[in-house]
Amino acid sequence: MKIYTGCDHAGFALRNKLVDRMRNQGHEVVDFGTNSEAACDYPEFAAMVASAVRSDVGSVGVLVCATGHGTAIAAGKVRGIRAFAPSSVEAARLSRFDNNTNVLCLGGRILAESDVFEIVDTWLSTGFAGGRHGRRIAKIAAMETTAALNFLVEGEYLRLAAKGIPASLWAKDASALAPASGAGACIGDKLGWLNAPNDMERELAGITVFAEQVRKAGFRRAVLLGMGGSALAAEVLARVFGPAAGWLNVFVLDCTDPAAVMAVETSIDLDRTLFLVASKSGTTPEVCAFERYFWAKVLRRWAGDTSKAGQHFVAITDAGTELDKRAAANHYRCVFNNAPDISSRFSALASFGLVPAALMGMDISRLLARAKTMVAACREALPTQNPSVALGTLIAALATVGRDKLTLFLSPELAPLGAWIEQLVAGATGKQGRGIVPVEGEPPGAPSSYRSDRLFIVVRLRGGTPPAPAEQLEAITTAGHPVHDIELGDKYDLGAEFFRWEFATAVAASLLEVNPFDEPETVEAGQATTRLLEGYRQTGQLPTPPGVVAPADAAIVRHLAAAKPGDYLAIAALFQPTPERDRLLGAIRTLCRDRLRVATTMGYAPRCLHVAGQLHQGGAGTGIFLQLGASVVADLPIPDEPFTFGVLRDAQGLVSLEALRARGRRVLRVDCGRDPDAGLATLLETLGALGQ
Repeated sequence: MKIYTGCDHAGFALRNKLVDRMRNQGHEVVDFGTNSEAACDYPEFAAMVASAVRSDVGSVGVLVCATGHGTAIAAGKVRGIRAFAPSSVEAARLSRFDNNTNVLCLGGRILAESDVFEIVDTWLSTGFAGGRHGRRIAKIAAMETTAALNFLVEGEYLRLAAKGIPASLWAKDASALAPASGAGACIGDKLGWLNAPNDMERELAGITVFAEQVRKAGFRRAVLLGMGGSALAAEVLARVFGPAAGWLNVFVLDCTDPAAVMAVETSIDLDRTLFLVASKSGTTPEVCAFERYFWAKVLRRWAGDTSKAGQHFVAITDAGTELDKRAAANHYRCVFNNAPDISSRFSALASFGLVPAALMGMDISRLLARAKTMVAACREALPTQNPSVALGTLIAALATVGRDKLTLFLSPELAPLGAWIEQLVAGATGKQGRGIVPVEGEPPGAPSSYRSDRLFIVVRLRGGTPPAPAEQLEAITTAGHPVHDIELGDKYDLGAEFFRWEFATAVAASLLEVNPFDEPETVEAGQATTRLLEGYRQTGQLPTPPGVVAPADAAIVRHLAAAKPGDYLAIAALFQPTPERDRLLGAIRTLCRDRLRVATTMGYAPRCLHVAGQLHQGGAGTGIFLQLGASVVADLPIPDEPFTFGVLRDAQGLVSLEALRARGRRVLRVDCGRDPDAGLATLLETLGALGQ
């Protein structure tokens, strides 16, 4: 066992004997002094021992002063420390068995030496009972954490009051969100999402009639061609609700790997499939490529008749975009114009989310009604009574003290919500060398897997499957980590949840002094992809990525072993998602988290580049990156382009790789070859050497 010790002058002689005795028993003892009988102050040594125990999960402390009482009082001021000065062997045993004490305080002038030795031996050898005692310790830990958080958050509430939030935000006063640098000039025309739950009520009748017409026309499948914020709300609703009887099954295609495109094509009946082309700008490269590919397929099916082919397509975009014009020219069944003052990341309650929901047969008026309930709550001036202000302030306040890994535990029924929260928070806050790192999909672990850079958000569905085993959440709380609970009454509360997180993210961005609506690094990456593809048009080749390694290369272990406290691991896979790859990548994440004690994120490109690329490139620089590539086995052409889906996929990977390297990020490219499953299995085996 690892034992930290310390004493004052009154405990010096006894502490020396205890250290020798515990080391002879095989314990690892780290001694903080004092080192003489010269008068000193016990709180200093109590603080050193208590702080060491708090940061080293599984260790304990032993302190000696005249009575044990002074060091117990001082050590107990450190959050997470349960210090105790026993008067008997039985009291020492019960303090461990019932109360899980982690610092033993001894009176060198009031206890006999033989009693001290027996007390220490009994205390060290007694285990914690857990069960009902664990529940009680968790409540103590929660009290400590709440007190610490309240102190931290109260200061941030004062900053919000100075900004006039939430009133100024509702008044669409851009200065409320503008960074101190003054870089927020464009904020004022990006606040339309605040009114979306009310404004979209005027669109409900048209959306509902459209959905009913589509259903009656015999369509049974809808493929949404989109990226990032334009697609993820629809995916949340599609996966959480699924289609009502007789309505359309909605699937989101946002992977440019040719195998993913081919899988969608082979799974659909073109005659009964509607394609939703979703792009706010109307020029998103991936969406344009998907649109061209399936437009060619449908047009061929209708022997070149655009009026008939167009009935299989719907556009969701801003008015006047190239997509808007193309939809009119090709007789698309319908065009839904997004409000220009709603960015795609904040568009869950606009057409990007509601049109797919209606096609599934959802009651979108009910979804909006739940959102409006949250809107009303978010007008509350008192921060503690405003659910979004309270959440956003908590997230930002903890990020400023190093707890910037926003770890999400969701009921399995709500699991898809995690990716939507990730894209919202990462894209809105990750810039100017700061940001919050959302961690979604990482399975719950033991407290020893986590450092003090985590904030845990637990999102529950009432009556649903627990987000994590109760004993694991209890252990995380007991270890002193902040845990914030959110409960949804039913699945339609997702309407409220979308708005809660949008408002909270804007609040958090304001406190972090960043513009939640700009994406400078994302825009730059898009421009770089365009330039790279233009070069391909001229040469017929892409550059070869430098420094690529095989999955069995020991360089991968060295790369990851350099992770430091406060870092996070981000894995980007440039190939088609499958359940087996989900399993293997999940195992890789868990192994790295447990061995390195770092937060982990994982995604398939190009989705993950749209979701978190802004954070990875523009954030605090604490990421350590693995980009997993694979060979293209069977490629697909993109109509009217000289390059294929495989080339587009590889170009996006190259741009991301070079952008990270240009900013000094720690990134390694791993080539999984022609068989990504085998490559991932080898990589998992290689990573077994981590920490050994």
